[in-house]
This record gives sequence, structure tokens and C-alpha cells, in this order.
Amino acid sequence: MRQYLSLVGVWVMLAAGSLVVHAEDRRVVAPSVEDRRIGEAIVQIGGRFCEYHRQDVDGALRRFVAVQHVEFLNQHGTVLVRYQKESVSPEQLAVAVERALAMGWNCKAWVDRGG
Repeated sequence: MRQYLSLVGVWVMLAAGSLVVHAEDRRVVAPSVEDRRIGEAIVQIGGRFCEYHRQDVDGALRRFVAVQHVEFLNQHGTVLVRYQKESVSPEQLAVAVERALAMGWNCKAWVDRGG
């Protein structure tokens, strides 16, 4: 039985992208205090050719000391930003991006709330 569980664990690990599951260990680990202070926001960019100004967007976001990570998720102006929640709001990030793109053709930036 233990060998079967071990094989199932390996399969789960491969299927889930290196997720390790132990049948004997059923603990749920709560996020650390540091993890709870980190937020993620999706900033959408819209307008004519505005999504191609990646350097401007990246620079505007990285001016915030609170921003830890900027990742362009696709070619259509979707940007994932990881930041310290106490220092900046997602709306402030979007405003900074929109200001950086002010020279574009009606460029807009907003926080995607998934709705």
C-alpha cells in the first residue's frame, strides 16, 4: 500500500508541476506574515498601440519602491504586478501607467478586477 501511495505521489507531483503531496502529512500551512503583505494586481492597457510601450510601462511601475515584480502576461496589454500592499494601491499603479503612456493615442490603464 505504501508503495502505491508513493507512485500516486509521484504522479501528482508530475501532473501538478512539482507539487509534492505526502499521504502521511496532511498539514495545511498558512501563509507567512510576509506573504500576506504582498499583493498582486492585473493592470490592463488599452488604446491604439499602447500595449507596445513596454519599457514605459515597466519604468513607471518600477519607480514605486513597493513594486517587486512586473510581468507582461501577453501581447494585449495585460501586466501582472506584485507589490507591497501597505505602500501602494492597485489604482495608483494603473494611474502611473496611464501617465507614462500619455503621449499615446488615447491610452488608458485600469485595474482588472476579473469581472
